[in-house]
Amino acid sequence: MNRVSYIAMAVIVAVGFSVMGFFIGNGLRNIKATDRFVNVRGLAERQVNADAAKLAIHIQHTGATPAALFPVIATTQKLVLAFLAEEGIKESDVEIGQWMTVRTSAQELKDDPSLPRYSVSGIVNVTTHHVEAAGNAYRKINDLRVKTNGGVTEAEIAYSFTGIGQLRAEMIAAATKDARNAAAQFAMDSGSKVGSIRNASQGIFQITAPGQDSDDPGSIRKNVRVVTTVDYALND
Repeated sequence: MNRVSYIAMAVIVAVGFSVMGFFIGNGLRNIKATDRFVNVRGLAERQVNADAAKLAIHIQHTGATPAALFPVIATTQKLVLAFLAEEGIKESDVEIGQWMTVRTSAQELKDDPSLPRYSVSGIVNVTTHHVEAAGNAYRKINDLRVKTNGGVTEAEIAYSFTGIGQLRAEMIAAATKDARNAAAQFAMDSGSKVGSIRNASQGIFQITAPGQDSDDPGSIRKNVRVVTTVDYALND
C-alpha cells in the first residue's frame, strides 16, 4: 500500500471517530437532559353533602309468651311504616327484618323472677337517596317511641356520599394542575422549565368528615380528597 493510501485511510478513520464522537456526545447530553425530572404531588379537595342515608329503627316488646307478643310487635311495625311514609320515605326504600324471639334464661329468672319470660325484637331498615327525609325521620324518633309505647327502642342513621364518579375527572384535573404548579416552582428555583409528564399515578379517593382524618357516619357534610403523584421532565 502506497503512502497516499495510508493518508487517505487515516483521514477516513479520523472522520469516522469524529462523527462517532459527535453522536455519542449528543446522545449523552440527551440522556442527561431526559434524566432530569421532578417528582411532585398534587391535592384536590371538595366539600359536599351526603347523597345517601341508612336509617335503622329497632323495635322490641317483652311479655309472658311469644303468642301474646307477636300481635303487639306487628302493630308497632305498622306504626313505624306509617311514620316513614308520612316523612316522605318511599316504600321501595324500606326493608323489614325478621323478628327474633329470645327466651329469658333460667338463671336470670332465678335472680329476678319479675323479668318477662320472652322478648321479640325486629328492625326496619331504610336505605335512601332522600337524605333530608331520612334526617327528619331520625330527629323525630323520640316522638315515635312515645307513640309506640316504647316499642321503638332506638335508631341509628349513617350518611354517605356515592357521587365520586361525577367528581372524578374534575378533581384529578385539579390535582394534576396543583402538581404542575409545584413542579413549576421547583423548575424556577433550579433555572429550568417544566416539560412533559414522564409518569403519573392517582391516589385513592378519600371521604372524611370536615376537619377529621376519618369519616363520621353521623355527619351529613363530607370532604372528598384525592392526591396525584406526577413526574415532570425538567428542560433547560
